[in-house]
Amino acid sequence: MLDLDTEWIRKIFAASSQAPPLPPRDAAAPPPAWFLLEPLGYIADHANATSAEASSSTGHTFRVTVCAADPLGLSHVCVHCPGLTAADFSDRPTVVCSEKDLLVLSVVFIFGAYAKEGLKEYFVYRAGPGRPSLHLLPGPFPRVLTKADVALVPRDDGAHFLLPVLCFTLGRWVYDLHVFSSMTWAWSVKEVEGDVSPGARAEVSHIIASKVILLGEGTVGWVDLWRGIVVCNVLEEMPVLRFIPLPPLMPGHREGPKSSPWPIRNVSCSDGLVKYVEIEKHQRHDPDERPFDDIDTLYEADCLKKHKVMGWKAMTWYRRFSCDRWSKGSVAYDKEISVDQPMHSVLMPELTDDNAGELTLKDMLASYPVSSLADHCDDVVYMLCESKSGSKKSWLITVDLKKKILVELAPFPLEGYYSPAHPSELSNYLNVTPGEYTNACL
Repeated sequence: MLDLDTEWIRKIFAASSQAPPLPPRDAAAPPPAWFLLEPLGYIADHANATSAEASSSTGHTFRVTVCAADPLGLSHVCVHCPGLTAADFSDRPTVVCSEKDLLVLSVVFIFGAYAKEGLKEYFVYRAGPGRPSLHLLPGPFPRVLTKADVALVPRDDGAHFLLPVLCFTLGRWVYDLHVFSSMTWAWSVKEVEGDVSPGARAEVSHIIASKVILLGEGTVGWVDLWRGIVVCNVLEEMPVLRFIPLPPLMPGHREGPKSSPWPIRNVSCSDGLVKYVEIEKHQRHDPDERPFDDIDTLYEADCLKKHKVMGWKAMTWYRRFSCDRWSKGSVAYDKEISVDQPMHSVLMPELTDDNAGELTLKDMLASYPVSSLADHCDDVVYMLCESKSGSKKSWLITVDLKKKILVELAPFPLEGYYSPAHPSELSNYLNVTPGEYTNACL
């Protein structure tokens, strides 16, 4: 359980480049098997046993340090260039993708040949085995619409890797597939076309990737959280694209404008099992609403307009990418998810009990769901939770939708825009002792 009094949890998209301090942890404890990694890094002079250095295209020393925290704490990456300040970067560093012991990071300097062309520089960080390493990827890097166009595919038991990049063209279901290979340390490009059903071709002309998932054996899935998943085996000599539609939106999301999908739905994959989760807000039924035919007396309170109570429910679906169907996991309503740990109710004082005296999440609103990394249908979901009371308090929580219980929570001060952290196994490959890990990023 995380300490109520700590203030180290910060919002994911911070306006400044100042790195937050890490939470205290047991010095004898090993690094966590996985962590929640912030999508943006920090420009800060921190160093520990995870640090690795390389030279940028401008000849500057570029250092990357991983600062990890146990879930539900947020882990982050710090970068530092001696002699440079945050003003020399056009933006904060971006975690492009992470798989196993590898992480790809992008930065944009305000000077140099890359900056003149508006291009980013990409570095690949390897946690192990042995000492961490860092390398600058050679250009020219393909121009991408979003960082989610870039995947990371470990090869040869982790000795090498591929960076497949799916680039949009003007052709319908025609893309350019750029692939960087660590074996040749060079880029190649192929034109790939979609082998999709007539129905999918008529309904979906293209995708805009929100994220990338690995489906195993060289197969990559570019996920458009509004439309579906474009699947491609990047190891094939003549790769083709396949389309997997996502489950239909819940009824409450089918009307109205579409903005960002992140607050309501997410897709992940573990060991070939594709996981889908969606959170739907809805107006909760008021049991006190009765026709006047059955009422003989009206109190003043009955004459006042009642505000509709907003509730929510979460639903999961699963499938193997080689199948042609989704299987429903669990469905849980906010008023069904029990809060039975005394410390949880202390951390969430806004909770009120129902007539049965049981605390539930009915006084909270949930968003930004993220599935666990388990390779089975466990229905464990991480999400952002906010109070309905207007107190502006928020938490990161873990919910077991199958058991309908709150598993864990941590206070999470939210100060503006939020984007979900992503589960990463990088922490499991950090080759440091528990003491070195505890003293990280002081």
